Amino acid sequence: MPDWTYQTVFRPALFRLGAKSGRRLALGSMGLLARLPLGRRMIQMMGHMKPDPRLAIERNGLSFPAAVGLGCAVDPYMSATSALAEFGFGFLEIGPIATHHEARAGSIHLRTDSESIQFNEPRAAITPTNARDRLIQNGLFRLPTLARIAPSSPDDARQILDLLGRLVEGFVVPIDCLDNVCQAYDVNDDAILFVAIDADASQDEAKKDRCSQAVRERSVRGIIVAAATEEHCAQRIGKPDRDEALETVQRFRKELGPEPIIIGSVGVHSPADALDYVEVGADMVQVDSGLVFAGPGLPKRINEALLYRRLMTQPVSEPTPTRVGNESWFWAMLMGLGMFVGGVLAMIVATTRVVLPYDEAMSGLTRAQLIEINDRLLLFMTHDRVTLAGTMLAVGIMYVTMAWCGIRRGVHWAYLSVVASALAGFFSFFSFLGFGHFDPFHAFVTAILCQFLLLTIHARLPERHQMEMPDLHNDRRWRANQWGQLLFVIHGAVLIVAGSVISYIGMTTVFVPEDLEFMHTSAADLFGTHPQLVPLVAHDRATFGGMLIACGVATLLPALWGFRRGQAWLWWSLMLAGNVAYLSTMLVHWNVGYHSLKHLIPAYAGLGCLWAGGLASYWFLAAHDERLEQEWKRRLSVSAR
Repeated sequence: MPDWTYQTVFRPALFRLGAKSGRRLALGSMGLLARLPLGRRMIQMMGHMKPDPRLAIERNGLSFPAAVGLGCAVDPYMSATSALAEFGFGFLEIGPIATHHEARAGSIHLRTDSESIQFNEPRAAITPTNARDRLIQNGLFRLPTLARIAPSSPDDARQILDLLGRLVEGFVVPIDCLDNVCQAYDVNDDAILFVAIDADASQDEAKKDRCSQAVRERSVRGIIVAAATEEHCAQRIGKPDRDEALETVQRFRKELGPEPIIIGSVGVHSPADALDYVEVGADMVQVDSGLVFAGPGLPKRINEALLYRRLMTQPVSEPTPTRVGNESWFWAMLMGLGMFVGGVLAMIVATTRVVLPYDEAMSGLTRAQLIEINDRLLLFMTHDRVTLAGTMLAVGIMYVTMAWCGIRRGVHWAYLSVVASALAGFFSFFSFLGFGHFDPFHAFVTAILCQFLLLTIHARLPERHQMEMPDLHNDRRWRANQWGQLLFVIHGAVLIVAGSVISYIGMTTVFVPEDLEFMHTSAADLFGTHPQLVPLVAHDRATFGGMLIACGVATLLPALWGFRRGQAWLWWSLMLAGNVAYLSTMLVHWNVGYHSLKHLIPAYAGLGCLWAGGLASYWFLAAHDERLEQEWKRRLSVSAR
């Protein structure tokens, strides 16, 4: 459920179901997917969300892979925590865990205007035994895990500590329950304590002093500034209480100094919200309601903003110079240039002679004889080969731009996109086994380009030293881009399916009914007396199908992983490559007189999808955003002080 599906499809549908039913459906689906074979890997691949190693943080004897964590309010019954753990978080909070709780939780209300969620009493909670079983069932999480508990007595606290103390890294205790836990805590317990306090409680001198005392006595490692606004026996989380939480974080940091870990966990709905907490003194942030309103990509977006902030406020180390022949981008670019030059040559041949001497030798028919067999056969082959050439040009453009603008800068997704697309294209060469025509020129070009691919895989991928400015807000540009990204993902997926279908047709029936209608013949009449025509025509069809699959992969993977604010080169690459392929296809159809609307509808729909996606994503990907630039300058100047 990445943002481009969540914001466009799932969020409207889930909100209409109501808060409780929507949460149950979303978490249940994710939990089921995480339990299926390869399901967790699919979740990772969809968002490419693993935190960058440079985001790892060590504070007060604790290590975290990233500074953004999951709050417990999202999944109190731990239905999908194993799936949520793959969203780019650096730590998890489970719970609330209570030894005594109501069997039925209170109602939940979404406030979309204020981006808040209200939980009516009784709050949803999980028993220590069920929490233990869930942890064991999931095989424990690969992230530091904190359990939020609210024991009503030292005995309750002792029971929870005994059951979960060896399964989690620490416990989060509300300030009102801290004494119960401290009385039950044994010096032999390995668990680490955090105290949770909200803005209102921090105004109470007794509670604030108790919190400060616990920090100074080292009975707790840190403070979580939590949301606990009580309104008529209800608890509210979300944006309305964020400003007070920021002030509380700042006040605790000034009073307690740099030693305790301070975590802000109220109203983090955008990367800007997370940076606000860091700038006032928080070491880390927690996300809960932000996942509901912004989407599951929020942790990844926060990580990108934090990484950019870290890279821009630290001295930049120059990359170690290496020979260009040792760089993967060089060979990927040569492969793209080779593909582009091959497309140009194929276009020249297709628009002039159409068939080459080895085609005539393989079929045993000269160009003149092909015209005699059917006066439209050569026009049909022109249509096939120009379409193939246009797709080759598109793939070449994508490879060259991803190599120069992506791989050369250490962008891992660009490297994976080129390699995966090229592998798909090269494997399609072996489809000649299905149509029986071995093309020596095709084999020669494939052998050369395959060497470039192997060198791309073998050579060094540069370390990423620079980043484009990440987005900070869930603004109109960002929301429109979710639609654009969705359309590009659909576009790439449809190209892969279309390429597979065309390859299958090339290896089986060769023609579709519209093809035979254009040539005013039937397959039996055309191939009956000239069976050697079958592999010649089928070769063109299957090759085009394979190239279309490669083009689809080169579109789909950047659409899944590469849509970041300011990636103008990616937008121009997708639009230029797509328009070259589609316009080549349409122009050759119009030129040879192949006007079948049924046959051309996929091309018209594809071009429309390309332009709709391009227009929706332009302001996010390609347009200059002066306000974002000024905001980053201000934030970086604050960080440098």
